[in-house]
Amino acid sequence: MGFGILFFACFLTYFGALTPLGAYTYVLGSALMLFALYKLSGQNKFFLSSAIGSVILLVDSLIVVVLSVFGIVGNTLYLVVFNVQTFLSPVLLIVVLISIYLLAKEVELRKIQGWCIIDFVFVLLYLICDIVSMLISNEQAFARLGLVSIVSQILYSALLLVIVFNCYARICYEDDKDMEKKSTGMPVFDFLNKAFDKASNKNKKNEPRDKGDK
Repeated sequence: MGFGILFFACFLTYFGALTPLGAYTYVLGSALMLFALYKLSGQNKFFLSSAIGSVILLVDSLIVVVLSVFGIVGNTLYLVVFNVQTFLSPVLLIVVLISIYLLAKEVELRKIQGWCIIDFVFVLLYLICDIVSMLISNEQAFARLGLVSIVSQILYSALLLVIVFNCYARICYEDDKDMEKKSTGMPVFDFLNKAFDKASNKNKKNEPRDKGDK
């Protein structure tokens, strides 16, 4: 269930950052992400590295919330921890994507590998835009970079959810070798599982038969 928890964690962390409640969703999202990545840490060392990164993000996010609650914003401490949060979350995502890419490679899921590479490009574009915008003073360039940055953030957040859900639906663990679609007890995931199964079965029916088949 590691990927199931990671799905909700990523939604709260990365889509939550786009809302006015971002400071709070970061805390809840990074806490859930820590739990999910810890459960997945046995798959490869990058998941463990991601878990360590999520600890740092959680602590930093808690400091941001505490400072905000007490009205301590705009000073040097707040700006430092806020900027750390801003840049640490996409860096953490890069490590998560590497972890998923390696796991997908191990189980030969090339489509997920491709999505990870595309998402990595979106995250990298976001980071470049943010860094460059801090170094320039031209208002027009700043506005354009800001637009590209927001679009990149939305794209990498959306694709991340697609990647994580596909991992949840398609990657088989040793204790579930038959990939049985058991009820998760979560209506959202049960609905998505049924939709995914229906799409998969439809694709299989549309695949051309081997010439040797009779």
